[in-house]
Amino acid sequence: MIYSISHISMDLIEERFWKRVNMTDGCWFWTGAIDTGGYGQLWLDKNTPCMKAHRISWYLSGNNVPEGHVVRHKCRSRACVNPEHLETGTYAENMADKIRDNTVSRTSKLTEKQVLEIRARSSEMRKSLAKEYNVSVYAVNAIIQRRNWKHL
Repeated sequence: MIYSISHISMDLIEERFWKRVNMTDGCWFWTGAIDTGGYGQLWLDKNTPCMKAHRISWYLSGNNVPEGHVVRHKCRSRACVNPEHLETGTYAENMADKIRDNTVSRTSKLTEKQVLEIRARSSEMRKSLAKEYNVSVYAVNAIIQRRNWKHL
């Protein structure tokens, strides 16, 4: 999902971003908040959802992300924000990299088809969906609210 940040001044974005970057000869490591997946994250303002630090770096370096693409780490370091270590690619390419590098869990209880079924039945009681699919109510909520399985 792409969020518009055009309402935020570039000076403010750069100020908040660069003070959280440790530049080395190779990777530039994010020193701010890190999510549970190991990616840097930054809240630009209270009206904009949290954004991934590497994605902000990509934009600040004058690049855009083509529709249907994600910003990928060529260096495989999730905390790196060096734009020279980033590239765009499809979600499928990114997932293939993660599987090849053994950095993604392949033990999900649900299939893509089941996730789509849950979303299609979002008007039903979450507790009954959770029981039927043998997952937690939290997992059902995360799927319906697109906090998980964002690519679908």
